[in-house]
Amino acid sequence: AAYAFARYSFPIKNYLFVFIVFLMALPQQMTIVPLYFLLRNFHLLNKFQGLILVHSAWGLAWIIFFMRNYFSMLPTDVEEAARIDGASDFKIFYKIVLPMALPGLISAAILQFTWVWSDFFLALVFLQNPEKYVATQRLPLLRGQYFVDWGILTAASIMVMLVPLLVYTLFQKYYISGMIGWSTEK
Repeated sequence: AAYAFARYSFPIKNYLFVFIVFLMALPQQMTIVPLYFLLRNFHLLNKFQGLILVHSAWGLAWIIFFMRNYFSMLPTDVEEAARIDGASDFKIFYKIVLPMALPGLISAAILQFTWVWSDFFLALVFLQNPEKYVATQRLPLLRGQYFVDWGILTAASIMVMLVPLLVYTLFQKYYISGMIGWSTEK
């Protein structure tokens, strides 16, 4: 979808893009009740699959926005050369554009992973079974009613923070080049 928004013209392109930007502005709290009933009706409450579906759908709007801007920065010279050589649009996308967009895709994946990993609200609402709690739900449970063991709470918080830090460290090269964008000398 992001590539189509960046490279192709179609009649309602601008209206659809404004709608996607509007979806980014919706707060999660506004949609939580319909999502709850939807997951309950599909028997996906207290299941990781339901939480994964909600996070995937919720992240689509900003990922389309992010990748559209990234695809817009990619040079079109290589695509035009491939088109002249007889490559189809499908082949141009998979063989040329997708490899050039890899840093942007990895950047979007890292940002989405960090957001999902740090999310407390959706997990709190959709995972009510204590056996299925995610890390962010477990941290507040480490406090006692009358006493807080700050050493354990701090150690657990650091362990939870290490996962996104490790992901970022492993993919730092792609993340930085994805944030900077594509540049060519003319």
